[in-house]
This record gives sequence, C-alpha cells and structure tokens, in this order.
Amino acid sequence: MKMLKITESKENKKFDYDNRIKRLTDLTNETVLITKNENIFYLTGFRGTAGWLLVHNSKRYLLVDSRYFEQAIKVTHKTSVVLVANNYENALVDLLKSIKVKKITIAKNGLYLSDYENIVSAMINSSIKISVNKANIDNIRIAKEKEEIKILKDNLNMAERAMTKTLAFVKEDMSERELAAELEYQMRKEGGDKTAFDTILLFGERTSLPHGMPSDRKLKLGDNILMDFGLSREGYKSDITRTFFFGKGNNFEEMSKIYNIVREAHKKGIEAIHSGISGKEADNEAREIIKSNGYGQYFGHSLGHGVGIEIHESPRLSPIVDNILEGGAIVTVEPGIYIPDLGGVRIENMVIVTKDGGVSMNDTPTDLIVL
Repeated sequence: MKMLKITESKENKKFDYDNRIKRLTDLTNETVLITKNENIFYLTGFRGTAGWLLVHNSKRYLLVDSRYFEQAIKVTHKTSVVLVANNYENALVDLLKSIKVKKITIAKNGLYLSDYENIVSAMINSSIKISVNKANIDNIRIAKEKEEIKILKDNLNMAERAMTKTLAFVKEDMSERELAAELEYQMRKEGGDKTAFDTILLFGERTSLPHGMPSDRKLKLGDNILMDFGLSREGYKSDITRTFFFGKGNNFEEMSKIYNIVREAHKKGIEAIHSGISGKEADNEAREIIKSNGYGQYFGHSLGHGVGIEIHESPRLSPIVDNILEGGAIVTVEPGIYIPDLGGVRIENMVIVTKDGGVSMNDTPTDLIVL
C-alpha cells in the first residue's frame, strides 16, 4: 500500500452540504463510490471534470489528480482530498486499505463501463468486495435549497435579459448562426460562464425541428424565430424558449393560431403543477389542449423536465413517466406544435413546484410578439 497524500479542506457554507450527505446516507448507508461529476459537485462543491468521491460513514474522500488537487482543497466542504498519483483505481484501493474498508458499492448514475471494469479488476485483486448501488442517487438533488433557487432564477433572468438585448440586433438576411452567436455573446456579457446547452435558434420552416441546430438559413420577412437557450453559472443551468414573428407573412394567420394554442397549453401546464401530482398527469393537462384543437400529432416530445445542475434531470413531465412531483423541484413547461415544411412554436418557462401550484420563475411575458 502506497502512502497517500491527503489534505483536509475547510468549510464551504454556500450550500448545506452536511444535509446533502445525510440525504445520501438516508438513501444508502453503504460505503458508496460516486463517479458522476454533477453528484460530486452537489455533495462537495468540487466542479472539476475528473474525480471520484467515496462516502464512508458520512465522511467524504475526494480523489483527484494533480490538475485539480489545489482547487479541490480550496472549494470543497470538510472533505479529505486525496491526490491520485497514478490511476484512480489504484489510489482507491490504497485509500480503502488505509481506512480499513473491505466492501463498497458503486453508484450507477453516470458510471462508465470502462471505469466499472477497471474498478472491479482492482477490487478483485485486492480482495475488496464490490457491488452496484441500485438507488437513484440523482434523486437527492430534486428538491432545491433556497440558495439553489436563487441562483437558478438569477441565471434564468440573465438569459432573458440577453434575449431582450439580442432582439435589437434582429434584421433581414442575417443567418441563424449569426443571431445565435449574438445571443450567446449577450449571455456571456450578462455573467454566464458558458451556454447551458447548444443553443437552438431557427427561422421559418426550420422551426418545425424541435432540436434543430443553427444553420446559414437567412431571415426573411414573415418568418417566425424560435429561440431555445440558457446559460450556466455557478454550476447551475437555465432553460427558456420563446417564439417571435419577424413581420406578418403569408402563414401568419395559421402560425398565430398555433401560437395561441401552445400558449394556452403552456398556461394550463403551469396551472396543473403542484406537489403530489404525477409528471404524467401534468403532461396530460397541457397535451389535451393541443389535442382538442386538432394538433395532437404535432406535439411529440414531453411537456418538461427538471433543471438544476444538469439541463435535463429528474423529475420528468412526460406521458410515459409516473414520477410524483415534490415541493421544491424546478421543472420546465415547454409544450410545442411542429408542422413539417410550415414551422413550429414552442414556449418554455422554468417553474417551481409548490403545494399550492406551479410558480413561474420567468420575467419575460409569453405574449405573441411581432418584431
């Protein structure tokens, strides 16, 4: 067994990390290895792209290589930071031996098969028993703390301000790529570390692509403009979609009708949300509006999803998922109608789930706007 370099980090009081560890131990009281970056950040405050976290008797051991060792000591909360000198699996074995642990379980969330195979091999060679934890550790992140909600709302409102500023740059013959670049630039200027995901920004008939990527398609009078975007800051994401009209074209009558149906479904979806309802029920409330207006076949995706450290996380608002919404969760509500060769409309807000209903976090309206 090699001598490990272990340094104890101090307190990081930004979030309630001790309560987060308690929620983890309530879920599983085994010695658990976590390899998913988002869960490591949630439990320790460390935001590097490489690292493993071992939780044993409520104590945190964070394994990182030399790229992140100093950073991890400075940002984590009461964590034993272990320097990985060679490879992670050998350092893990040395750590387990030093704290006299002979059995561990690996969190399945975010576990790469190659990592699993390497860990299993190292454990077998060292006579340490290993299993895969069946619990969904991501679920401890569903209910958001007050500080998380504040960051998420700030991130959302920054993105909205960036959108408002970007609209001033909209002009005929600019490309989707150009407008997407302007939007992303404005999000950086507002304080975003980076985009939360690849920006979706489409014109005209291309707005029928729910996850289409910006192209060289140029803006023409009468086009609708679909923007789905968000920024990432302090480890948390934001997500918003708005659809605008660049003048009134030949399809405006039909597209404005579609817009108003989507807006009604969006409103109904938010009204339906409260703690205790299932994601399936919430989805159905909004979906029925679109179905009853004859456009059911053109709404193919789910109504929404959780958002926080990841852009898509639990819970889901979906016709195929029965998860129950709990208070404190933050979800998107984003119905849409997409008609090939004509265009599409999507409207998306971020919503806090409470016992009294869904509370929108957005500052911008959902009114039909002609630029």
